Amino acid sequence: MRPDDYGTYGGAWMNETTGSSFWANMLASMPEAPPASTATMKVNHDNVLAAAKIIQTQIDALTDTFRHHGQALFVEPTADDPVSQDAAAAWNFRLVEADDSYAARIQDYMESLKKLITQLKESAKTYGFSEQDIEASFGGVVVD
Repeated sequence: MRPDDYGTYGGAWMNETTGSSFWANMLASMPEAPPASTATMKVNHDNVLAAAKIIQTQIDALTDTFRHHGQALFVEPTADDPVSQDAAAAWNFRLVEADDSYAARIQDYMESLKKLITQLKESAKTYGFSEQDIEASFGGVVVD
């Protein structure tokens, strides 16, 4: 089967990167790999809580997007023939099921951001902020 003029196969959208134009845009905005543990971020007493809040906002947005649109990563076979079934299975393995799938990369990225939040909270404590100060900077929400 060959794509038609609109990039579809038999009417089903198939982006060669992700299987979904929404996820193609989402993944294009993510780094290739989670930040290395040697990555540095300069924070000080004046910006540590603001930096943590910005990172937490990004975690929340990505978590919400993944929760609501994660199912869009699954590809349905376009027909009942073996080629369509195998192609959908291959896409789903790469997009969702493999250890290095796009879904796993998204989750790894969110985990790396959560670790960064933990580091920023520890830095804030070092700068003399209390747990209440830290909690208040996140709008009263306890962040793990």
